[in-house]
Amino acid sequence: MLMYPRSPASPSKSRRCTTLTTQVPLVTVFVALALATCTAPAGAAEKTIWGPPTLPNGQSAFPIYESLGVDTLQMSIRWSSVAPTRPADPGNPADPAYRWPPEVATALAEGPRHGIRIALLVNGTPPWANGGRSFTFAPDDPGEFGRFMGAASRRYPEVRHWMIWGEPNMASRFRADSPAQRYSELLDASYGALKAVSSDNVVIGGMTWTGGDVKPAPFVRDMRLPDGRRPRLDWFGHNPFPFRYPDLRKSPIEGGWRDMSDIDTFAQEVDAAFGSGGRAVPLWLSEYTIQSDRSSDVFATFVSREGQARWLTAGFTIADRLGARVKGMGWFSLIDEAGSEGPRWGLLTSELQPKPSLRAFAHAPSVRLRPLVGVPSTISRKNFARRGVRLGIRTTQSGSILVHLRRGPKLVRSRRVVPRGGRASVRLRGPKRRSKYTVVIRAPRAETIVRPLTVR
Repeated sequence: MLMYPRSPASPSKSRRCTTLTTQVPLVTVFVALALATCTAPAGAAEKTIWGPPTLPNGQSAFPIYESLGVDTLQMSIRWSSVAPTRPADPGNPADPAYRWPPEVATALAEGPRHGIRIALLVNGTPPWANGGRSFTFAPDDPGEFGRFMGAASRRYPEVRHWMIWGEPNMASRFRADSPAQRYSELLDASYGALKAVSSDNVVIGGMTWTGGDVKPAPFVRDMRLPDGRRPRLDWFGHNPFPFRYPDLRKSPIEGGWRDMSDIDTFAQEVDAAFGSGGRAVPLWLSEYTIQSDRSSDVFATFVSREGQARWLTAGFTIADRLGARVKGMGWFSLIDEAGSEGPRWGLLTSELQPKPSLRAFAHAPSVRLRPLVGVPSTISRKNFARRGVRLGIRTTQSGSILVHLRRGPKLVRSRRVVPRGGRASVRLRGPKRRSKYTVVIRAPRAETIVRPLTVR
């Protein structure tokens, strides 16, 4: 069964934090379950997820993330919690006013041992910075937020992906007069502070949600600084919660909504606002999810457990087909929230029982599981026609690999190969004429690999 938003103008989505309080024995998540033969195409983005570093029974969650092929774990820190009082030296992470969350330290200690990066979202204004109001109100001085971002980057030098606020197009998340402009000031201040600490920091701005009090399309259009300039960012973040089965062939939802089926349209709108010189702005799809079983006190839309798995696969397939345009594709979240009214958008139940979506997520594309591929960049017409171009492939995953040779949209050759001992060799022949081709390799659980080939 599929339900639509509680109100067409403003779907119910009043909170997002998963609270895990029930201590239950861990049911081993047998990812042999999740690692059955993969039939879904691989993707081209970091495979990310929101979830806790530690399970309710105290065990590390990272073995689960690793077995699922997660590239990056997303977490959040709240400025108001870290700095309940005004620091004397706000750019210094060692200032006595700061109370850095232990769960982030845990994640940064565990993540590298499992080959998993940590990305951080920062939001929440302390009362001393916004006139004593709620943490959802924007700070009076955007520079204060920027200085905190600098301190956070110095505290966590391992973190390279920084998300600025979360869903600022929703009044329940970000309150300000002219929210798009005020958010732009925070974003630009954060960009300057983060880049001053390290040029390797990736600043992810926007972080819009599907709907909201200001819909994503007009919010992007209105993101300008007081002097009319666009705020600086590296990637544009968006949470494309779906209200219909994901399919890029569907027309955009009227009124400026942008769900998973509208990502191609949204990418064009982001480019129009932030692209320059024909540059495509990368997208970071931080939160994508669909509830299973029933509606909740957070969100109305839901499907069956089997439907959740299908919707998950469809969303990650869209990210795959957009190629390098999508830098990250994230699922929210690992575990269902406990309680009779809590949202059930996890891959595991609140009792840590696997759902069908666990298998689907395990099959979703992962950067870390991509095969090593050797493809020459050029080949002579004579050799191309007689012997063909030779590809060498090494993989750690079982299952067949599909190799396509394309000239523009036309499929010229197709081969399916099953590696032996993790290795495979493929030859693809073509016509004896000069042209530019593309070699596309799709392997189980791995991002799609696309390599250019020039026949001279």
